[in-house]
Amino acid sequence: MTNLVFWNRGSGKAEQVERLRTALPSATSTWVQMTRDLDLRESIEKELHCKCDIVFAAGGDGTVNAVVNALMKIDAARRPCMAVIPLGTANDFAGTLAIPDEIDRAVALYRDRQPIPIDVVRITGRGFQRYYANVAAGGNCVRVSEELTDEIKSRWGAFSYLRGAVGVLADMKSFRVNAEMDGQRIDDFDSWAVLVANGKTNAGRIAVAPEASPVDGLLDVVLIKDGDVMDMVEIVAGNLLGNFLECEQVIYRQAQRLKLYSDPPMRFTLDGEVVDEEPVEFECVPGAIRMFCGPEFGQT
Repeated sequence: MTNLVFWNRGSGKAEQVERLRTALPSATSTWVQMTRDLDLRESIEKELHCKCDIVFAAGGDGTVNAVVNALMKIDAARRPCMAVIPLGTANDFAGTLAIPDEIDRAVALYRDRQPIPIDVVRITGRGFQRYYANVAAGGNCVRVSEELTDEIKSRWGAFSYLRGAVGVLADMKSFRVNAEMDGQRIDDFDSWAVLVANGKTNAGRIAVAPEASPVDGLLDVVLIKDGDVMDMVEIVAGNLLGNFLECEQVIYRQAQRLKLYSDPPMRFTLDGEVVDEEPVEFECVPGAIRMFCGPEFGQT
């Protein structure tokens, strides 16, 4: 059996890749550096002929997102399991899976534990279909992401998202939203942002969906009403105090499927990656990929 390791030079902790090389058995590991023109599915298919059984995503949430999309293009009966090595700035999904930040401890999981089936989310729109593992954030969240420069990410680390929000707070954009969740409708809802979560945190371990679990077969949908700056301050304060979902500005639901339409069209980030297409439907795909999790997974 062999390991296939995708690693991202642009990840926040990419300098630790050499330590990862030392921790993984070199004789059974194939290393592939991620680039824009790399076909991850093709790389995985090639290694499957060599009986590859574990695909490593060594990077941040963007790396995890890319590997998840590649794995979902492979038939479930042939799909290898996945191990996440958190080398990004925030590593939100790794946190949900209780994967340690220390490389040696993260590598030990695939030796000491068995992988378990983890949900992913399928999104479809007009002419496209994609997957993600952690959180899709739409509306003003996209504007915040676009504020984030490499300098802000480097200087602020896991707090960079909050730093990027400063320039957006004074000019929040409102969206008229119609949503259907497992047949239940919410019509003509004025919203600042929509979060569709499979993991618990986003944008630097901010707990946007503290009740979410990637093994329950459900999406955690968070609709944030529009309002004034003080309403946003209340939401932020509620998040810091751990009662974010109890704020009057927040509507929270769990569902297997969400259909969403907005005016103007709402753009989303998928695990930090801005996509220009407008998602129309989100659907949980239960137990789609077997992943290695930390011993504390599911205890919080």
